Amino acid sequence: MSNKSAATLLNVVETHDAGDVMNFITRKKALDRVRNSVSRISVDSAKKDENPAVVVIDSKMTPLEASTLLWETNVMGAPVYNAESETWVGMFDARDILSCVIAAHKEFEAIGGHHPGEDTHMVTDVDIHLDDHKTRRDLIAKALQHIKINSKPPSPGAVTVSYLAARNPMTPFMTKESSLLDVCKILACRQKHRVPITDSSSGKNACIGIISQSGLVAFIANKCPPGSLDVKMVDAGLEYKKDVVKIADDASASDAFELLDSHRLSGIAVVDEDGKLIGNTSARDIKNAVMDAGRTNMDVDILSYLARVRQSQMMQNDKYPSCHVREDATVAHVVNLLAKTGYHRVFVVDDDMKPVGVVSFADIIKFFIEKGVE
Repeated sequence: MSNKSAATLLNVVETHDAGDVMNFITRKKALDRVRNSVSRISVDSAKKDENPAVVVIDSKMTPLEASTLLWETNVMGAPVYNAESETWVGMFDARDILSCVIAAHKEFEAIGGHHPGEDTHMVTDVDIHLDDHKTRRDLIAKALQHIKINSKPPSPGAVTVSYLAARNPMTPFMTKESSLLDVCKILACRQKHRVPITDSSSGKNACIGIISQSGLVAFIANKCPPGSLDVKMVDAGLEYKKDVVKIADDASASDAFELLDSHRLSGIAVVDEDGKLIGNTSARDIKNAVMDAGRTNMDVDILSYLARVRQSQMMQNDKYPSCHVREDATVAHVVNLLAKTGYHRVFVVDDDMKPVGVVSFADIIKFFIEKGVE
């Protein structure tokens, strides 16, 4: 038997296709650019860039070159294309290089490096000045050249961009005409945060856009009729009680990102000495850490690090709210919070603000697929 909220969500995805989401995202980005523009450009002029080129990584690039492309274009991930075989290898993700940022930080500290404002003694017998940001980028480059991936069996030889991307395959291929329900089923899989949209009308399977979890949940929230999701999670059968990956607020940023990397997560809860939720990390924090490339000391506590990096990388009107709800929250509250923040998960807290569960977008998809059918 279906319930109202699950049936509403299922109806939205069954009556729309991938092209509808792409058009929605394009309009939303155009309006956001208008709101954020100092010059207050018109919507018409913003729409001139309605179909910006998708960032594509050549399979011949090294992990360092691919990472640099992500830094320069300010994106979290990009599809990898093999021109010789004319095939898409998969998605290269910033999460794939987070371990390199951590390794570079540890080596920087080990050789006596220090960050601005610290009293650490400077080592003089190295080839480059350790107070230069180039040093940290060089160490990250070194880490990327010797990148090691936790895989079974272990990957032989040097790890390539193609090897990393193949862990995040683009198949099955989705087009603008693909059912939104099929797109949702892909995003419900663990480690699937975005779905490339392809077009073969030119004779080649070109990537024309990417649908992310955050873009899709914003679309779904926009299409649900007011009041249709006003059912408490527990009453709707939206499961949320599960183990929460969390870290103490006095833990270093390095330890926090190592925890993220080991669990292949984008968001973990940050708790105080009483176990109360006082913050969280997000996918944007991983991107910011990668783009920061070692400028900020990762030995400081995680909240201080996040504050500094978020400020240095912040685009106009960027916000990083704590993402949590109470156990009596409605499905509407959860969906709208995911849409508003762009986060992949919402933490659920009890009356003492202690995390007792979490709801991810994948959980939302599983909820309406299983409980939305009459």
